[in-house]
Amino acid sequence: MPQVNRREFLEGSLALTGAAVWSQVAGGAPPSEKVNIAVMGSGRGSSLAKHFAALPEANVIAICDVDQSRGEPLAAKIGEQTGRKPTWVNDFRTLLDRKDVDAIAVATPDHWHAPATIMGCVAGKDVYVEKPCSHNIAEGRLAVKAARHYGRIVQHGTNLRAAPHYEQAWELIRKGEIGKVMMVKAINNQRRGRLEAKADEPVPAGVDYNLWLGPAAERPFNRNRFHSAWHWMWEFGTGDIGNDGVHQIDIGRWALNLKAPKAVSCSGAKLGSKGDAQETPDTMVVTWEYDDLLYVFEQRDFTLYKMPGHRQDNDNIIYGDKGFLMIDRDGYRVFYERGKPGPVVEKKWDDTPRHYQNFVDCIKSRQHEQLIADIEEGHYSSMLAHLGNIAYRTGRRLEFDPATETFPNDKEANQLLTREYRKGFELPKIG
Repeated sequence: MPQVNRREFLEGSLALTGAAVWSQVAGGAPPSEKVNIAVMGSGRGSSLAKHFAALPEANVIAICDVDQSRGEPLAAKIGEQTGRKPTWVNDFRTLLDRKDVDAIAVATPDHWHAPATIMGCVAGKDVYVEKPCSHNIAEGRLAVKAARHYGRIVQHGTNLRAAPHYEQAWELIRKGEIGKVMMVKAINNQRRGRLEAKADEPVPAGVDYNLWLGPAAERPFNRNRFHSAWHWMWEFGTGDIGNDGVHQIDIGRWALNLKAPKAVSCSGAKLGSKGDAQETPDTMVVTWEYDDLLYVFEQRDFTLYKMPGHRQDNDNIIYGDKGFLMIDRDGYRVFYERGKPGPVVEKKWDDTPRHYQNFVDCIKSRQHEQLIADIEEGHYSSMLAHLGNIAYRTGRRLEFDPATETFPNDKEANQLLTREYRKGFELPKIG
């Protein structure tokens, strides 16, 4: 963890006395033992900032947002929560040189996730990166390489892994409760609003639009390529499969320790968003093929209802030859032949601090193996989302080589494994 003069001063006997007093008065770790985190982004970043600020062993030291109208209010809000207002900056690159910043939490649009993560690792910062960890497969693998090469702690934002009932369910599967697993299904079923076409307009005051674009191609400012709406544009987002679907994809992959598949296919369409400005599909059925198992993802962004027999809109079903297991963020249920009920766990899940505390703990221990969602796990789950999008965009079944993470003999598909990075925003070289 980077050291500053203040901390060096506290290494003496006075620091020991101060530590005891701080622990008694504030109920947390002394300032010299806290992890200083800078949060990038004020959308999902507002939730991350709140969670990290609530941890006794963490400080939110800075809020970074290219939009001053969002960044400064979030800094003020965290200041009200903690009594210590973090600074607001618009350019995260200034944080990389600061010795008082131990880690960055990346909650930007998707096209900045991997570049910011990689740059953070190169600069010696630990990183919490929101899902998906990348905008394409190649940069996701480079983020893993950067974390390992520079010895950084990088946690992925698939925070459902922090709910303990998932691990309990996987133990049942390992013990053969539902027999040999033949198929896994991840379901992303919800209602999304329409994205009506909007005209280009001048860049709003207080927005560093050039930095917002970053590695993406230069183009005029448009509200459909800005806050939230960027999710549905290929240049910046990954559609709902990479936005929310990656949570369910991660759960089903985690259940059986699946890595890269050997093939992928996709049927997709714009049904609920037909005729609007959205580029990504709102409806998808993706199939990833493994040696003795099929993994299926269903997405329906036009629904107003829960499916019969399901407790939530988004969940996973794991099918074995002796029964099946339905699992969501609030528990799981097992069913045997002819629907005979088996074990049931019901526990209302909230955004548990365990995921964020785990990140702080691993920063202190330097043990990335203890992370709940290490960057490589995030890479594989994000990879499946990217593969689904590539199969949709090419319109055909694609064979995939897990060893090279490329498509054998498919030039068009391989071009979608990476992107052209705008001059001045190229990815740094590792090593």
